[in-house]
Amino acid sequence: MMSCLLFARPADRRAFTLVELLVVIAIIGVLVSLLLPAVQMAREAARRMACQNNLHQQGLALHNHENVFGRFPTGGEGTDWSQNPPATAFDLHSTFTRLLPYLEQANAYGQLDLNYAYNDNRAPQNQQAAKTRVKAYECPSNVLAKADPSGYGRGDYMPTVYTDIDPNTLLRDKINSRRNGALAIGGTRGAEISDGLSSTLAIAEDTGRNFETVEPFTQSKYPDAACLTSYGVDCTPSKLRSLNRWAEPDQGNGVSGQANTAAGSIKAFINGNKTPKNGPTDCPWSINNCGPNDEIFSFHPSGANALLCDGSVRYLSESINGAVLRFLVTRDEGIQPGDF
Repeated sequence: MMSCLLFARPADRRAFTLVELLVVIAIIGVLVSLLLPAVQMAREAARRMACQNNLHQQGLALHNHENVFGRFPTGGEGTDWSQNPPATAFDLHSTFTRLLPYLEQANAYGQLDLNYAYNDNRAPQNQQAAKTRVKAYECPSNVLAKADPSGYGRGDYMPTVYTDIDPNTLLRDKINSRRNGALAIGGTRGAEISDGLSSTLAIAEDTGRNFETVEPFTQSKYPDAACLTSYGVDCTPSKLRSLNRWAEPDQGNGVSGQANTAAGSIKAFINGNKTPKNGPTDCPWSINNCGPNDEIFSFHPSGANALLCDGSVRYLSESINGAVLRFLVTRDEGIQPGDF
């Protein structure tokens, strides 16, 4: 007998129709649109944590400085109380210059001749040191950061050196409401922060400042003494201080509120005038106290990171009350800020 081999007939193969292909593409598009915000949120959460870690490092550096010298470092900027009304004054170097040895930047610090400003061309080694990139001074959420035309290192944080917010009106009162912050000219002993280290700000984010020829830019209202005496090549065009550089003493700021705030129309004290990108027409970021120009500002959603004098880091909401922020900045007012 002959055996028969039976072969199974392969199933009919059928390709996707155009309609089915379009449906699949549409489903993939919906999934991507759902996943992309989640990915972006996860990335921003990582950037915010990195920013907080920067401030933690700065907090440790502040306390290491105090252990060595018996006081916290200069605020870079501060108040000359001998003037009537009190006037803004500057030390020769910034808070961040003084913190370099405690942030694994001893080599850069060792290059500096502290008798000269960072950009004084009589001390070219100072200029070289100040061009060091210090990651602990850069917030990774700074989406508008651009390279300094002269190559100086960027700083996205501000020592809070005074406030002049009136706690009753929430308006700026430069004569009657000005009071020292934790960091000031010449440095501050821990005992002088009598409101408590855990209730007093030391450093906060001020992200978004660029050199005055780089859009969107910020511009100081104070002349740069090094430019006036030795005419460093980086001082053009205005010979004003460069707010974007960690070595600049004017990185220290008073907390005053936005320049276009008024009775009945109080602007946010944190991330104020954040839209459009360069601020509204009545308060562009190039003007003092508008957007990131000398005020607490970040590109994180709904708030900004800040370092307290005890070394802890808190996230300050955009909705914070101006009086609470004032009491957080002042070091010896005898009033606790309450919940923040």
